[in-house]
Amino acid sequence: MTRALVFAAIAVAALAGVNCSPAGGDIFPLSVGSVWNMDVVLMAGTAAAALDTMQTGTAVSTAVDKANLATGPEVIKFRNDVTVRILMPDTTYTMTTYAYYREDGDWILSYADLDDSIGDTVMVTSPSVGKTWHQGTSTVEVIGQEDVSVPAGTFKNAWKVKLTTNTAMEMFYWFVGGTGMVKLHYEFTDMGYTQVYDQSLTSATIK
Repeated sequence: MTRALVFAAIAVAALAGVNCSPAGGDIFPLSVGSVWNMDVVLMAGTAAAALDTMQTGTAVSTAVDKANLATGPEVIKFRNDVTVRILMPDTTYTMTTYAYYREDGDWILSYADLDDSIGDTVMVTSPSVGKTWHQGTSTVEVIGQEDVSVPAGTFKNAWKVKLTTNTAMEMFYWFVGGTGMVKLHYEFTDMGYTQVYDQSLTSATIK
């Protein structure tokens, strides 16, 4: 893994709330007009006890419209607007990306564009402990349920999902039924250099 700072631009469906319990509903909502806001922080350093904040930012994900893949299936178009502030040197930049999602049986599939005929599996519609699948070259597993606290509130019994890359790096996601992803966390150390990344829900409107 390179020492270059990595800023993940991932913003997936989530619902604001305080002391929330799962309400049933979709684990990955696909409702046009919904908007999700998340804060992102990247810390790094040569010792875990002395990490410095290197980047901060926001990620806003909006389900903007329905569309159809070139092969026919209907998808939901998501716009992701990310603002990143790099602290050393002090620089801010923004970027906008698009992705397309649809539910296909037991799975949520993502597509890079409307000409993408294969897609990739990003989530299972009905999580259960031990459920596994592949996302690109990574392996994903549902490892359990636990309470998780983010700026939007505390979510009870969120599903914790682990993604392991082909380089053995692990990333953890927390999903809540009827809400979507409420947190993303990863950390790794390479040759004494550590990075810790957190993306947490701050607020959202689900249509």
